Amino acid sequence: MSEREGVDEPPTGGRRITRGRALVLAGVVLLLAFLAGAATGVVVERRVLHPQWREAHGMRGDRGGGERPERNAMRARLARELGLDSAQSAKIDSIFTRHRPALDSVRATMETRLSGVIEQTRREIDSVLTPAQRAKMHERWERENREHRGRGEPAPPRD
Repeated sequence: MSEREGVDEPPTGGRRITRGRALVLAGVVLLLAFLAGAATGVVVERRVLHPQWREAHGMRGDRGGGERPERNAMRARLARELGLDSAQSAKIDSIFTRHRPALDSVRATMETRLSGVIEQTRREIDSVLTPAQRAKMHERWERENREHRGRGEPAPPRD
């Protein structure tokens, strides 16, 4: 209780949260949740839901150190669609090259986070299943892992 009888202290250490401050905070939280959801959605859509689309567009998903074929295809398509001359193409290639480490870092971070969510989901599913169901589910996951590896994609994590 505060010095005034019958008035509880707010849970913010004595500071009142104004309606405006609460709305701003709620807006920031919603924006962050939206951005995280959008980024996760893109990763899931590209990596899980539509691998055949990726294959059809030359996107193999390999993470080797060399130049990936889809990058060259994208650059060629961009040059063709925009009618770039050789100087413009060279400058755009330079821009892509300069930003590639940051893009790859974000991609790796998202894939790591996605792998963690997938693994947690699998553990929780395991906890619900009977031993026979769990064995069938693990067979299914192993089959999916083999299919991913067959497309040159990294396999989702397993225990």
